[in-house]
Amino acid sequence: MGAVVEGYRTRLRAGVAAEYLRVHSRIPEELHAALSACGLVRWRIWVDGETLFHVIETRGGRDRMVERMESRELVDPAWDAAIAALVDDADGSSSTLPPVWDSLLG
Repeated sequence: MGAVVEGYRTRLRAGVAAEYLRVHSRIPEELHAALSACGLVRWRIWVDGETLFHVIETRGGRDRMVERMESRELVDPAWDAAIAALVDDADGSSSTLPPVWDSLLG
């Protein structure tokens, strides 16, 4: 199965962008290994103010990777708590971004 590339958008809580960048300057190795074992190929994040744009490349899709992660024991509860404190979890604060154009497809 080929890699699935998906766009995703999330929002930060007001005023925490600098802290989010600090926290994300290094991902815990155990977390990266678990994500990879659950299907992650590559994950890139861009920030624009309080909006984060993710490009997530997986084996099987982002939803499947999340299901696999959720079926495991927590890898790094402190990391999860730190991110949860920074990312807005209100309804509508995150969504899958539908593809519009891909230069490889023409």
